[in-house]
Amino acid sequence: MEDLKEEVAIGQILSPHGVAGLLKVFPYTDYPERCRKLNRVTLELNGKRDRLEVERASLYGRFWLLKFSGVDNREQAGRLTGGVLWIPKAERVTLPEGHYFFDQIEGLQVYTGAGELLGEVAEVIPSGGHDLYRVRRKSGQGKEFLLPAVKQFIKQIDLAAGRMVVELPEGLTDL
Repeated sequence: MEDLKEEVAIGQILSPHGVAGLLKVFPYTDYPERCRKLNRVTLELNGKRDRLEVERASLYGRFWLLKFSGVDNREQAGRLTGGVLWIPKAERVTLPEGHYFFDQIEGLQVYTGAGELLGEVAEVIPSGGHDLYRVRRKSGQGKEFLLPAVKQFIKQIDLAAGRMVVELPEGLTDL
């Protein structure tokens, strides 16, 4: 079984769909069409994890309809309700340049252009217009602050070095 740190959740099973073993899934992705490329997933349900082969996958409005090998009727499908589906990180959708997954941003060290360490990205908070990064300051440096995830403030992201360089407007860290 894959190491949980090397996997990402991609959706949650909501209910059976029809009588032939199909499952309605709420996707956790901005790229719902990725369901068509699923071959195998890990199902996490009631503290247990099992690998499942995907026979069929399609879009159904904003949801997915998935059919797994060995799940051939509504009763079998119903037993999977509430399960979370996982894939290896290596199988994630390739994002356009300049776009990142939340887990790639969380944990980055945040520096000013002058090299001053401001803190670490503790959380990515999705919001209407743009995401916000909650930056946790080092002890004694002041309280945490929210950093808008916009090019105006984020000057460089270097995943390999684990750092982000920012240019902040005066007073942002005091809010």
